[in-house]
Amino acid sequence: MYPIRFIVIGRPKLEAVRLFESHYRDLLKGFCRLELLEISEGKGETARQLRDEGDRMKALLATFRCPILLDAEGPSRTSEAMAAWLGAKMDRGESLAFALGSSHGFDPSFKREIPERLSLSPMTFPHDLSRVMFLEQLYRSFAILGGRTYHK
Repeated sequence: MYPIRFIVIGRPKLEAVRLFESHYRDLLKGFCRLELLEISEGKGETARQLRDEGDRMKALLATFRCPILLDAEGPSRTSEAMAAWLGAKMDRGESLAFALGSSHGFDPSFKREIPERLSLSPMTFPHDLSRVMFLEQLYRSFAILGGRTYHK
């Protein structure tokens, strides 16, 4: 089973988000071994908060060959393109770890250390919804790779 780590800041605030997240995590069990790690939001002024979050994320990304930041500045991909990208990474045996920053994003120096990025959309979404959107797209990618039909 292919290992994937998903690192996020904080916990979902709404029960509906937790239910959707649980739904997609259950669906993903047939495709990968998903490890979801929640780390607490940094304290203090924004720059200090982002540095603290980046330092803690860095340690959790270190053991993965391909860390990816979910970041608006990254390339956006269609579902089919994301599936192809994911399939190519898996074929090369690259271990994947995705990180979703807080509502303030990522520390600029941390972003310079992690070159691989992926944008979920050019639009802005609430942090909790971004968690669900990523899990849904990850599941959709695996479904596409597996030749399964999936609703549009």
